[in-house]
Amino acid sequence: MTPSYSEAGRLINNTFEITTMSATITRDIIESYLNCKYKGHLQLVGDRGPQSEYGVILAAKRQTDRTNALVQLVDRFGEQNVDRGSRITPTILKRGILLLVDADFEDGGLSLHFDGLKRAEEPSLLGDYHYLPVLHPKVGKADRLQKVLLAVYGLALARVQGLRPAVGLILFCESARLGKIRLDAKVYRQAENFLDELRRLQEGSEPPRLTLNTHCPHCEFQSQCRAQAEKADDISLLGGVGVKELQKFHRKGMFTLTQLSCTFRPRKKGKRVKRPGSIRYRSLQALALREKKIYVLGTPSIPRKAVQVFLDVEGNEDSSFVYLLGAIVVENEIQTHHSFWADCPEQEIEVFDAFLDLLASHEDFTLFHYGSYEKTLLQRMKVVVKRKRVVDRALTNAVNVLSVIHASVYFPTFTNGLKEIGRYLGCTWIQANCSGIQSLVWRTRWEQTADPAWKELLVTYNAEDCAALKRVKECVQAIGEAALHRDQGEAYSSASPPVAWADEVVTHTSRREWGRKKFVVEDFDYVNRCAWFDYQREKVFLRTNKTLKRACQKCPTRKKRAKLPANKKVEIKSNKCPFCKGTQIKRLTKSTHSKLVYDLKFTTGGIRRQVICCFAARHWCNACARTFLPKKYKRLDIHLHGLKSWAMYQHVVHRVSLQHLEQMFDDCFGLRVCLQQLHRFKSLLARRYRPTCQLVLSRIKRNKLIHVDETHINLQKGKGYVWVFTNMEDVVYTYRSSREADFLQDLLREFKGVLVSDFYSGYDSLLCEQQKCLVHLIRDFNGDLTANPFDEEFKSLASEFGKLMKSIIATVDRYGLKKHYLHKHKTEVAHVGCALESRVYRSELAESYRTRLIKCWGKLFTFLDHNGVPWNNNNAEHAVKAFAYYRQIADGKMKAEGVSDYLVLLSVYQTCKYRGCGFLKFLLSGQKDIAAFSELGRREHRPVRLEVYPKGFPRQYRPKPIEKVDLNHETESRV
Repeated sequence: MTPSYSEAGRLINNTFEITTMSATITRDIIESYLNCKYKGHLQLVGDRGPQSEYGVILAAKRQTDRTNALVQLVDRFGEQNVDRGSRITPTILKRGILLLVDADFEDGGLSLHFDGLKRAEEPSLLGDYHYLPVLHPKVGKADRLQKVLLAVYGLALARVQGLRPAVGLILFCESARLGKIRLDAKVYRQAENFLDELRRLQEGSEPPRLTLNTHCPHCEFQSQCRAQAEKADDISLLGGVGVKELQKFHRKGMFTLTQLSCTFRPRKKGKRVKRPGSIRYRSLQALALREKKIYVLGTPSIPRKAVQVFLDVEGNEDSSFVYLLGAIVVENEIQTHHSFWADCPEQEIEVFDAFLDLLASHEDFTLFHYGSYEKTLLQRMKVVVKRKRVVDRALTNAVNVLSVIHASVYFPTFTNGLKEIGRYLGCTWIQANCSGIQSLVWRTRWEQTADPAWKELLVTYNAEDCAALKRVKECVQAIGEAALHRDQGEAYSSASPPVAWADEVVTHTSRREWGRKKFVVEDFDYVNRCAWFDYQREKVFLRTNKTLKRACQKCPTRKKRAKLPANKKVEIKSNKCPFCKGTQIKRLTKSTHSKLVYDLKFTTGGIRRQVICCFAARHWCNACARTFLPKKYKRLDIHLHGLKSWAMYQHVVHRVSLQHLEQMFDDCFGLRVCLQQLHRFKSLLARRYRPTCQLVLSRIKRNKLIHVDETHINLQKGKGYVWVFTNMEDVVYTYRSSREADFLQDLLREFKGVLVSDFYSGYDSLLCEQQKCLVHLIRDFNGDLTANPFDEEFKSLASEFGKLMKSIIATVDRYGLKKHYLHKHKTEVAHVGCALESRVYRSELAESYRTRLIKCWGKLFTFLDHNGVPWNNNNAEHAVKAFAYYRQIADGKMKAEGVSDYLVLLSVYQTCKYRGCGFLKFLLSGQKDIAAFSELGRREHRPVRLEVYPKGFPRQYRPKPIEKVDLNHETESRV
């Protein structure tokens, strides 16, 4: 059956039922739809639910406030200038009445009741004036929904007077004050969208999805919607889940709590978290509901003192008047309850003083409360009472139990409300429907009747809240103590609710994990160890397999390797005494020391190992009668530059890990180079070529074009960022501990060219000309087009921008990046930019892109005014990709010093690659300037020269900051 214009459907028990649709859209329906789309739909189809007591009282109070405010407003303008109860038509409005009260508007299925209309001086179809909508808010203040409702009234007025009001008026109760609310294009667009959605519902479109929200406690359909949500296991049952978060879950295909519970994974908190507070994991809350267990993430901490005060407060709706303070005091396991009641606001200070008397009677205490309501009260109390020190002590000792639960404890409840958690822990209340809203009803009944039964009911309810707070605190405190002693094997009390630890949640996977299995039965562990691969080959299989026996005999335990024969001998001499600087030196040939130095010799046919024996005799100084060894001999590096260059060539160019290089040296050259020495190679070469990187960076800054980009890397502890600066010929990488772009101000202070970058806001503060990467923008367009295929306005905007880009890129492909040929597109670019500024989109996505384009329009087409400036940042992205390849094998394994050293070598390699010269050849050449090396072309390798460790560099690699070592100390002996 296809619904007609007077019919629509609604979802009941997962079935689509056809119901008769309301003929008109009224103010009540619009307000309901703004608060909850599903409620607006139910009212639109004619459903009505039982009104709650609180709703009846609130409606009566609002009507009284509205009547009083309108009376005062009429008195303010004068009865002769006011028209009452008229229907809004051009004829009525052309009369130019100063104020219209209780006016009605009906047009095209829309029926609105205006609280008022006020004349304003600005031309319209009515004449030299127009009217502004006046709204009395139901909530006592102007919020976002009231602003949109004013925009709906503005749209209705525009049909009559031909002008949308730029301002709406809010009528406040106190002295009939009119507050101005600005109505811009964005608010009107939201109002149009809401009206369009309501009209589509009138025409029979699919009803909105049921979603519970913060308006539910006040709604007449609360019981009906909650039952339906529980049956569907909807995610919106979780308290605090917003619309955007729900949409995020829905995009991932998660609609039920069971689906959400399967996505929890234990995560470690980052070392560099800047935002205070703790994240609340919805998936873990859903898991607690599914398993019916209390899950603990971290260690909840609650102080324990001899005196404990549990405070609960009852007040009016806007928290301006507190009429009941209840407290349970526990001292030496003796519990007493205290209640402080105020009949009227004038008695509030007496209640505060009585409560402070209770606190002042104890020297040291802990004040427990649930939520921020009580702490806000204490801060307000400090202003009006005289004993401010007692209030300060209470604030210092206050502990919000809810904040502890929010950070670490996940009860199997939909929300963290005191009633819900208390009922789970076995607490009871005097009535089943007890809540903060119901307490407002009881207080209103007491004010109307002065019946002591209502007061007694409130005092009992408050005492039960205090008792529930005490029970919740004891449970959380016990969980915290159990978490502290988990390592000692102390378990949580079995008599308490079941508790599980979030870091022990097993993530189900089909992949088998590496590691030694723990067996409960000791014999199983013995049998499992006997099945190990190496054990069976060396102890079992070789007894029956001759091949394995020979293989095991050929691989005996590692012995000390024989000394390698030297290819060459070099004597190290000294002509000056390090002590007295004398030159009368004699060599003592009978006392000789020697070292083996290793290098690689590169020829056209291959690479050979070279072992050099370096020896030095002890030297005798005739002037000071001391002996010494040459300083060069003592600081001699046993691995020469050729060997280091080959190792770092393999590591940087071919991304061979240092662990694999250790094995390659042994297999290919018969050299034992340990992992620690390879780390030292990287540090030494980085130290050697840092001046080369400075030369490259200075050339980049002198150029007229810089590409810049950044990416992150996970370190052993924390996280860092790698920045790349490049042009067509040079590349430099640098490491920073954060993504903050403040250092760019000093680094690029003298740069006068064009900076090509992505849309990261850190670049916006730079004063140089900028070209934003249009490829990034196109990718964003494409991603949002894929996610929103039915947004016609956004499609139109994307098509228009794509057409503009296509014409420009066609010119680039034909003539290159030449200003002479690209300048003709400036007119077309300016025309599209002006059109965007004057355009207003109803689609939020299209409007967000319009705003983004207008904001950076001057930086999107800078390349049209320059020669050789690209319209994309692919040059920098290509350079980042070279580091990203290495990050795949090194992510989370390095420290900041190691990353910085590697980036120096990567900068040299990428610059050599951009300039068309070999990285290994440059390293072997011994030169420091890549530009000079690439211009001179191929050079013969320099002869082998002995190398010494630089001053201040230790012989053993230390990733920590290097301490200065005294390398000038000489061994001496007197004759």
